[in-house]
Amino acid sequence: MSAELAQSRHEYTRVTLVGMALDIVLGLVKIFGGALIQSFALVADGIHSLTDAVTDIFVLVIARVAQAEPDARHPYGHGRFETLGTIGMGVVFFITAGILIYDGIDRLQSAVTIPVPGAAGIAIALVSIAGKEWIYHYTMRVARRLKSSLLKANAWHSRSDALSSVAVLIGLVAARQGYPWMDAVAAIVVALLIARIGWELCADALRELVDTAVPKARQNQLRDCIMEVEGVRGIISLRSRLSGGQIILEVHLLVNPRITVSEGHQLGETARRELIGRFSDIGDVIVHIDPENHDQERSIDPREQLPRRQVVLEAIRERWRLLLDDSAIERVALHYLEHGIEVELVLQLEKVPPDLTRQLEESIADLDYLAALNVYHPVCRSRLQRPPLS
Repeated sequence: MSAELAQSRHEYTRVTLVGMALDIVLGLVKIFGGALIQSFALVADGIHSLTDAVTDIFVLVIARVAQAEPDARHPYGHGRFETLGTIGMGVVFFITAGILIYDGIDRLQSAVTIPVPGAAGIAIALVSIAGKEWIYHYTMRVARRLKSSLLKANAWHSRSDALSSVAVLIGLVAARQGYPWMDAVAAIVVALLIARIGWELCADALRELVDTAVPKARQNQLRDCIMEVEGVRGIISLRSRLSGGQIILEVHLLVNPRITVSEGHQLGETARRELIGRFSDIGDVIVHIDPENHDQERSIDPREQLPRRQVVLEAIRERWRLLLDDSAIERVALHYLEHGIEVELVLQLEKVPPDLTRQLEESIADLDYLAALNVYHPVCRSRLQRPPLS
């Protein structure tokens, strides 16, 4: 395990354990305190806090799996386990909200007189608001630093507890002012807040699972970064998706069709390094190099209909058999372009007959898939050899 991953796991575990300890203490205080002062809203809020503690354990387990290194079965990593964990937390929110709404409505409809809660509940609610708001900010800072969607969900779980405590506080104050039914109403409001956050968590996670692209504004930022790389002529396509809060990009870059394969690869690597270096939430970039743009609406790239290299070489060498010996040919390069194949012929002859180029062109004129022939016969060649760069 890398030192960086070990440090991330340590931060992840520490912030989650701190939050879990706070959730347990606050949950027990609110449940027992609510029972003593007869505040159903405070008891409901305490149950919410204890569900936070349960989900903290869930977060720790899922995080262990999600942060594992890529392997043969999961070459893109285990980030989607974190996404599934986020959906699981959203479901817990919905179940909790449903139970609290049912109990709150039942209390409002019952004929039993709703008791007025004691004043101590106000102090408990204030302590809960302060504690949960603190752990929300602490967890969110770590989540943003680690780019963890599951940890962000856990932070929002803490924020939902703080919001529910605000609703409880309002209900307690109103109940002591002569509106005891407001305590049950506050419990229902707490449940609705919990359900809303659960919906948002599930919706975000589902968008990630179905490979929803990143927002258009972010795509434009990524495109601007790529186009700053010298040698990139355009971007044919840019596809994006999320995995565990990290962006996975697949980019088709347009480059000069006559550069070498190694130079095209270097341009792709440069674009990849620029993206990962500038944007910390990018997990991986897959770059494809395209020598020419073609109509995206056509189902078949015209270059796919051109013959393979070996077929082309056999055809032209058959026609050049009486004009050139194989020993006179240093290299034949083929450029597959939309308008056909351009042949680049490099000769190793000290003296080239004046009509050789014309004769070579005429001999292959019947091959309609050939677009051009470029013949080179440099007199002097440099043979400088250097050791590999360390």
